[in-house]
Amino acid sequence: MFTRSAQAQTEPLRSIETVAVRLEGSAPRWRRRGRVRWRAAVALVLRESPRGIEMLVIRRAVRAGDRWSGDAALPGGKVDADDASIESTAMRETLEEVGLDLDTVGARRLGTLSDHPPASQGRWANFAVTPVVFAIEGDPPLRLHPDEVAEARWVALEALRPVQSRMLWWWRPYKRVPLGVPFVLSRWRLEGLTIWGLTYGIIDEFLTRLGR
Repeated sequence: MFTRSAQAQTEPLRSIETVAVRLEGSAPRWRRRGRVRWRAAVALVLRESPRGIEMLVIRRAVRAGDRWSGDAALPGGKVDADDASIESTAMRETLEEVGLDLDTVGARRLGTLSDHPPASQGRWANFAVTPVVFAIEGDPPLRLHPDEVAEARWVALEALRPVQSRMLWWWRPYKRVPLGVPFVLSRWRLEGLTIWGLTYGIIDEFLTRLGR
């Protein structure tokens, strides 16, 4: 994980323009090159509000066979053969999952983050998720896909802190491994949501590039 200074964390972000400038002034830390089992994209959607900059976060529906069932996440999914770009994937999945048409509402694309997980974890997780950052205005209605999304809410960036708590997670890379590999992971516990794992890593990188 990245480290942010205490001074940077105390400077509130109030405008999308500030976010845009800071993203333009920094570059993604890594890209996954070569073949992976699958690629996906997520949309990190921002808006201005009286609470400062807010980010759209979903809680995935509970369903059998979904390894991230019930977790907090960002709207997104796997790349389809018909998708013209990673940006197209993020926009299509956002429309499908929460009914937000980023094209119709005139969303502004602010940039992309690094592929997640990092390439250094390739032997454990041979896939790549590219986050695309968008900004919208106002409060357009959301229409959740009940089979995929249990809820969606806007979370203030100022409510997030580098590490609120840690958790022990056992990962089984293969079914024949009886217990799995233990990891101590950082997480945010916020307003009934637990943000951890891949989503934590994406948001952590985003805040780091903003100087948080």
